[in-house]
Amino acid sequence: MQSSNLEGHYNDGLFSTNYNMNISEIEDAFNDIILGNGVKRSVHNLVFNNENLTPLFKNCLIKNNFLPTPLKKIELETGIRYPGFYIQSSMAYFGHLFWEVFNEKRKRKIWGSIIRNEKGDWKYILPGNSLKIVYMNVDKAQQVDINHLT
Repeated sequence: MQSSNLEGHYNDGLFSTNYNMNISEIEDAFNDIILGNGVKRSVHNLVFNNENLTPLFKNCLIKNNFLPTPLKKIELETGIRYPGFYIQSSMAYFGHLFWEVFNEKRKRKIWGSIIRNEKGDWKYILPGNSLKIVYMNVDKAQQVDINHLT
């Protein structure tokens, strides 16, 4: 979806009817991002034609069972990760909540972005004991090798 395809007005989370692209097409594009259908989930700018579409994206997240939850409130077993989007301003960052295991006695629960830094580490990290809200889908649990997290 390119910004040039959108013309119109967005106000308080509701679309006006003068968009060239109707709301269902925009929702379909957002759903593809959220579910990773034909789109790599990473960092997504939610502004098109100078209009912030974050409220619509959040609504699509909820419809796809990505629920706004403080990280601290999510129970998680070692070896499992949950997908989630952290939204800051008009940017959506995709990543996972998981236990990073250093050794048998030392581990930490974190949300780490898919995007990596120059060293190959998670570029954006939120501590698992944080009250920051992340849109998580705990029904999409994935098993991971705790020794080789990707």
